[in-house]
Amino acid sequence: MFERFNTEARQVVVMAQETARELAHHHIGTEHVLLALLKPEGSAIRRSLEALGLSEATALEAVLDAVPRGTAAPPGHIAFTPRSKKVLQLSLREALARNDDHIGPEHLLLGILTEGEGVGAQILLRDGRTADRIRQAVLPPGRTSGTAVPRTPAAEEVLARAEALAAGAPVGSQHLLEALAMTPSGVAGRALADLGVTGETLSARIDDLDVEGTGDSTPELAAAATMTLAVDDAQVVLTSADPDLVARVTALVEQAGGPLTGKGPLAGPFIAQHRALETVVTALDAVINPPEPAPDAPPAPSLRERLRRRSG
Repeated sequence: MFERFNTEARQVVVMAQETARELAHHHIGTEHVLLALLKPEGSAIRRSLEALGLSEATALEAVLDAVPRGTAAPPGHIAFTPRSKKVLQLSLREALARNDDHIGPEHLLLGILTEGEGVGAQILLRDGRTADRIRQAVLPPGRTSGTAVPRTPAAEEVLARAEALAAGAPVGSQHLLEALAMTPSGVAGRALADLGVTGETLSARIDDLDVEGTGDSTPELAAAATMTLAVDDAQVVLTSADPDLVARVTALVEQAGGPLTGKGPLAGPFIAQHRALETVVTALDAVINPPEPAPDAPPAPSLRERLRRRSG
């Protein structure tokens, strides 16, 4: 992917790492990418965002409010967070959607917007700024969208089913394959049915496989695969074995001299974590206990059966 980055976009990536080091942050987040985009004086991105009321100084102030300056600059390489890695991936998608043959700073900014939940996006979408206003300011006239490829009704149904199967995760080839089998109105669905392939048999086979090491793997999926949510002794326990996250939390615990709790000066971040966990639980409930399907909808593989297969 990096071979598609033009010189300016490569400089933004380098500047994001330098910015994280200057702030003594042990990660490169979406906020550092945003600050790097605002750094070059006279750049089109900087002028566009300044016209919308966001300067480098105000962005830096907002970043430090969200992520306070560290005590010591990290040695050696600084890793990108899963969110900032996703921004880089989304920048490629933004470029392809506009038929651009390279990834420039504008695509990185649009990637931050599309990711939508990182500190960078939160700062961008303040003070009356909207994603549409930012896109219009950043993209020259005639480049606000790519050329849409027409799809048949059956293809639209397949894509909608694939997104539902992904349940918020990136849509992978496995979701598309299952969705094809679950859409008998399309030619592909009929061909699979003639071959005796059903959504149920596909889901069982797919659950025996692992996306790791395939083209359907992403950094966020790899991190999510290490996570577990359970109840132990009347306490909700959320665990993660993601190496980057473990390293960052280890450093924070060492700096604090013991476990981090939501009491006292750390209440603010833990309140945000509590809200995030409530959102996760609500999303999980919607996936595990979905609304009743329409009477004419084709049968879908049982999610609870799939969960039993996975846990077994």
